[in-house]
Amino acid sequence: MAYRVQHRFWLDLDNPDEASLNDLTVQLRKKRAFTATIRDGIRLICDLRRGSLDVLFELFPWVRAEFLDYMQACLRRQALQPDTAAAEQRLEQQLARLEQLLLQQASAPAGPRLIEALGPLAVPKAVGPVSDEDDAALVTVTKAKVDGAHIAQNFIRSMMALQQ
Repeated sequence: MAYRVQHRFWLDLDNPDEASLNDLTVQLRKKRAFTATIRDGIRLICDLRRGSLDVLFELFPWVRAEFLDYMQACLRRQALQPDTAAAEQRLEQQLARLEQLLLQQASAPAGPRLIEALGPLAVPKAVGPVSDEDDAALVTVTKAKVDGAHIAQNFIRSMMALQQ
């Protein structure tokens, strides 16, 4: 005998993102699409977290076509690029040469001999001392604050835009 279950969740209407999600929920209920959207959303999220695109392509077939076109374009660009293994080998050889030259010059004062030995490499311009006024222009880097609810809300908004 089959039975039905109901799952409830709460939305904080003081939070603008969750209030917007509530508005979308009301619209979906009016269209009688809320339950199907929840089912599809859960399936999609779980499938993507597993690293699979099957549900995405099932729900949005046009994404598969776009994805395949994108991948073919990437392969064409890659085919036009030079052999990356050979390029990496040349780069490693240049780095080894630079390291050797720097080790040879470590005991001698850096001057024209080192610059000549480096060959066609560009020599950086000298940078003057940093003044106290320049300290104000420094960029402060802070850790991004990631809230899973905002990520989910953004995803749901995107999916709702596709359905309309």
